[in-house]
Amino acid sequence: MDQGLTAATYEPIRPHWFYRKPVDDEDLWLPFSQYDNNKLNSAFDESTEGQEEVVATDDAHYDVLLRERIRRAAYWEEEPTAVLRATWFYKGDMDPHYIPYPESLSEHLELAYMEATLRDQWRKTVEFPTGEVVVLLNPMLATHWLPRTTVEDWDSSEMHRNTYSVKRGIENTGYEIPEVNGFRTVARDLVETHCSAARAEGQIGRVEFLPVDWHNPLHATGVDKVIHRITLPSIERLRTFANETLLDLFFYSSPAYCQIILDTVATELNRLHGLFCSRHPDFQGEVSLVGHSLGSLILFDLLTNQVIGLGHPNIPEDSGRCVGAILAPSPQSKGLKATLSSLSSDGNQQSKFHRMRLMISSVDNESFNIGVGQAYIRYPQLSFNPCILFALGSPIGMFLTVRGLRHIDPDYSLPTCKGFYNIYHPLDPVAYRIEPLIQHNTCLPPVLIPHITAKRTHLKGGLTTDLKHKMTSVLLYAWQYFSYTPSGSRHSRHSTQDASAPKQQAESSTALPQSGRTYGISPGMLNRGRRIDYVLQQTAMESINEYLFAIQSHLCYWDSEDTALLLLREIYEESGIVLEDLSS
Repeated sequence: MDQGLTAATYEPIRPHWFYRKPVDDEDLWLPFSQYDNNKLNSAFDESTEGQEEVVATDDAHYDVLLRERIRRAAYWEEEPTAVLRATWFYKGDMDPHYIPYPESLSEHLELAYMEATLRDQWRKTVEFPTGEVVVLLNPMLATHWLPRTTVEDWDSSEMHRNTYSVKRGIENTGYEIPEVNGFRTVARDLVETHCSAARAEGQIGRVEFLPVDWHNPLHATGVDKVIHRITLPSIERLRTFANETLLDLFFYSSPAYCQIILDTVATELNRLHGLFCSRHPDFQGEVSLVGHSLGSLILFDLLTNQVIGLGHPNIPEDSGRCVGAILAPSPQSKGLKATLSSLSSDGNQQSKFHRMRLMISSVDNESFNIGVGQAYIRYPQLSFNPCILFALGSPIGMFLTVRGLRHIDPDYSLPTCKGFYNIYHPLDPVAYRIEPLIQHNTCLPPVLIPHITAKRTHLKGGLTTDLKHKMTSVLLYAWQYFSYTPSGSRHSRHSTQDASAPKQQAESSTALPQSGRTYGISPGMLNRGRRIDYVLQQTAMESINEYLFAIQSHLCYWDSEDTALLLLREIYEESGIVLEDLSS
C-alpha cells in the first residue's frame, strides 16, 4: 500500500473516477483522464444532495450523471455504463491489473485506515459482508483475505494463491491515465508537435471529430441475414470483407436502400451539428466532413445536391426535389436536354442551370437519359454549409463514370462547400482518382503526401537478408489470414510505417507545395484551383507484394498520422495557421 505518510499523520485520499467498459465478454474498469477526473471531483464536492449533476467528459462526447453513477454517450447510441469514485484497489495473482473496490467498501477501508493512522494502531481488520477480510498491516501494506479463512489457516504456499494485494490511491496501480482515443488521439498529438507556437499564443483550439453512423440503421433492416444465407462458404475472409465493405456500394446503387442511407446521413449530420453547437454555444469555427469509402460518395452526392443559401434547418419540403435534378433528374423527365431547356427558360433557376451544365457537359445525352446521379432519389438538405470535404479511399470517380459522366467542367465547384480533397492509398482497391475527370487530356501525377518523420525511399536493387525474412513472415501472415475462419468482427486497421514511395511517384515528399505543383495545368475549381488527388506513401513491406496488402490498405486511413496531418494542415490553413515543418 503506497501513500507515503508517517504515523499519526492522516491526509484524505484524492479519489479517481472510473467507468465500466465491456471488452471481450469482460467488464473492465477504466480511469477517466486527469482533466475529466478533476471536473468530476469538483462537481461532486459542490453537488447538492438530491439534485442530479451532469458533467461532460471525453471532450464532451460523454455525460456523467453523478447521482445515478452512469456514463452515457452524447452524440451516438451506446448503452450507458456504470461509473464509480475509486480510492482503494485490489489485485490477485491472476489479475492483469488492479481493480477498484466498490465505493461502500472503499469508505469502510478509508475510515479504518484513518483510525489506524491517527492512533498508530496497525494490524487492524476490516471485515466485508461477504466474509472477506482486509488486514491493514502498516501504513505501506495491506492484504485482502478470501472468505471463511483466518490468518492461522494459511501456510506460505497457499498465501500467494489466496490473498490479494491492496493499494490506497491510484498511484502505482499500473493504470495509464488516458487522454483521448482513436483518430482524435493521433490528431491531438500532431497538434501538440506541429502547432506548439500557435497553441502557446492561444491562436488555435482543438479539432473535434464526431462519428456519423449510417451503417447500423441500414443493416438493421434484416438484410444481413439474407446476405449470410446466400454467401458461399469458401474463402470466408475475402467474402466477409466483401460483405462488410464492398456490399454497401451495391446497396447505395439500389433505390430501395439509397434513400434510407441518404436520409440517415443527412439527419445524423444535422443532429450532430445542432447538438454540438448547443453544447458549445461559443463555437465559431468551420465544419468539415470526412468520408471513408462509400461514406465519401454519400457526402459528395449530398453536397452536389445542396441549394445555395439554404444552410438552415427550416428548408421547404420541395427544395430537395428541385435540387435533385442537378445530378438526378426525375424519372418523368424527358432527359437531360429537356431538363436543361426548362431550367434555362426559368430566370430563377439560372444558377442551378449553370451548375448542371458544368457537371454534365460531356455526358452522351443520346445514351444517358437519367443523368449522372441516382434515379428516384430526393436529396435532403443540410442545416449548415461545410468548409471542406475530405474523401478517404473513395470510389467517387468510378461511380461518376458509370453514371455516365465523362468530364467534370473545370469551373464546377460544390454549391455549399468550397474545398474537396481525394486522399487514397496506392494499393487501395476501392479508391479512384478525380483529377483525370477534370483534365482528361493530361496526366497530372497525384500529390505525394509527405511522411511525418522522414523521407521515404524507393526500393532499388535486390532484397536484403532482413527483407527476405520479412517477406517470409508476410507470406505466412497471408496464408493465416486467408485460411482462418473470420471472427465476425470487422478487420483491424493498420497504420503505415517505414514506407517507400511508389515507384511511379517522382515528386519530393519534403513539402506539400513542392509535391503539389500543377506543372502549369489547372486542376479546376472543385478545390478552389488547388490540387485534389493526394496519395499516401507505400511502405517497403507493401512494395514486396502489393496484392497481400490490398485489403488492409483500404482500412489504414484512420490510423495514419500522414492522413491526419494533411487534414489538420488544410483545416487550420482556413484560419491562417500554418503548421510547423518538422521534417528537417
